[in-house]
Amino acid sequence: MAKTKKDELYEEAKKEHGVKLDRRLTLAQLQEQKEQLAKNKKNPPKPVKEPVPKLVKNVITGNVFEYNEIFKNNPDLQIIEWEK
Repeated sequence: MAKTKKDELYEEAKKEHGVKLDRRLTLAQLQEQKEQLAKNKKNPPKPVKEPVPKLVKNVITGNVFEYNEIFKNNPDLQIIEWEK
């Protein structure tokens, strides 16, 4: 079976970047994605630093206290101040 240009782009992206492109996209979209992968490989985007909460408030009792990692994903706490 003959390979199409889309198949060639798919194989190149898989080989060079370890990424499987979506073959349902148009040829132009696949080329654009491959170019973006090459650009990101040369200049990888800087990781975004996750903000850290400073003060939290218990929505039931109204108590305010400093954030601790133990409180992560606690639905009863509302973050009222972030670290800078």
